[in-house]
Amino acid sequence: MDKRWGLNIDIEGFSNLYESNYDNQSKAILGLRELMHSIIQIGINVYPGDPNINESDRIFAHQFGDGFIIVSDFEETDAGRCIAIATALMRHMLLKGYATKVAISTGGMSGINGCYPDEMRNSQDGRLQLGAGLMTSIPVMGTALTKAHKLASKVSGNVLVVDNMQFSIIPTERVTKTASNISFVNWQSDENELAKYISQKANLAFGAEDQLKEKFENYIKTEPCPPQRWIEGSRLGNDT
Repeated sequence: MDKRWGLNIDIEGFSNLYESNYDNQSKAILGLRELMHSIIQIGINVYPGDPNINESDRIFAHQFGDGFIIVSDFEETDAGRCIAIATALMRHMLLKGYATKVAISTGGMSGINGCYPDEMRNSQDGRLQLGAGLMTSIPVMGTALTKAHKLASKVSGNVLVVDNMQFSIIPTERVTKTASNISFVNWQSDENELAKYISQKANLAFGAEDQLKEKFENYIKTEPCPPQRWIEGSRLGNDT
């Protein structure tokens, strides 16, 4: 069974931001751009899969809507690396003014375009003309995405959660609480040295815990404000 880790990260409140007004629509798109850029920097500068050093450390990332699934190259029973990657991304995004949610599980990802009809399989770059219109396709799918997405749907807030049934090792010093086989990780803690290293190598903002808390308080006061349930979920998930 394929058990590569899958890290599902999405921008919280994206649809509310996008639908509220023109300026916020631009802000939402810029947030997606920032998240994409950050993942690219980690892939290029931190885990490029260099065959002369460690080809198996490479990562794969695929966009789905307002978020991404990041998948490892092989199974890792220790959740430390994917938690550190998630922590680096979440801290950077909050310091840029965007809240995110991360859910980590395991599974596989594979190409599915071979199952598409001939018209799409023979198209260029997954784009097919529909007369004057256009169809685009996503060439990959797998349980790394579906399981992580399902896990994300069980929690609310600016939180980082891990399916603790899928890993032999989860850094207990990072876990704030567990509930129904879900571990909540305190990504705002300044103690994750690997996350600091990733942020530095990828040129991402890491900040300090006090800065993150201040940014969060500013975020929840900015229109369109998130619902109270989301705010409480964020605080509970990050409380030590």
